[in-house]
Amino acid sequence: MCKLKRFLLLPAVLWFSVVALSQADPPEPTISKEPLSADQIAIYRAVLEKYVKGMSQRLNLADVTETLDRSDLEDLPEDPPCLKSLDLEPASQSTPRVHQLDPAIASNLNVVLVDPDAQSQIVRENDPQKLMGMHATDQQLDDAVKTAFKTGLFTLSEVLFDTQHRQAVVSYSFYCGRLCGHGNFLLLKKAGKRWKVKKVCDGWIS
Repeated sequence: MCKLKRFLLLPAVLWFSVVALSQADPPEPTISKEPLSADQIAIYRAVLEKYVKGMSQRLNLADVTETLDRSDLEDLPEDPPCLKSLDLEPASQSTPRVHQLDPAIASNLNVVLVDPDAQSQIVRENDPQKLMGMHATDQQLDDAVKTAFKTGLFTLSEVLFDTQHRQAVVSYSFYCGRLCGHGNFLLLKKAGKRWKVKKVCDGWIS
């Protein structure tokens, strides 16, 4: 009887094992040993130049990129049709890769590279949400929001190129608290040796 029970339980144990593996967290990305290409640097600078234009405060830029998976693009709206005819080059790595940002990206811009983990802790400490429910004055809330924007963290994603390396997709996020932040997916096109932001494909705000 015991042998029969073990025999009947074995498929269930195997099934739960498969489910557990399928629900496991995806592998952590590794930092690429290859330096950023000239096109990648030009794309990041094009995004940053557009973002910081007219800003008086310094932008805290994470010194490591985030992954940008092709599946992230599947849920983008069809209007505007940013990526409808974009033929992305195939993924070259099975394990997700990110890059350490080259300091040249921030050269002559009001941008400073920061450690994302350390800056995220600063953001949490200055989260305006902490004042909610504490009978804070309007001035206190206004000052807290200003501080949150000053200490916020801006993060760039990896770049996805089309097969001709004439178009590219990149995303960014700005995090300044639990209910403070925004981000966008951008389509860029190459004009001569320069890259220009052509369209905002989708965005979010909190």
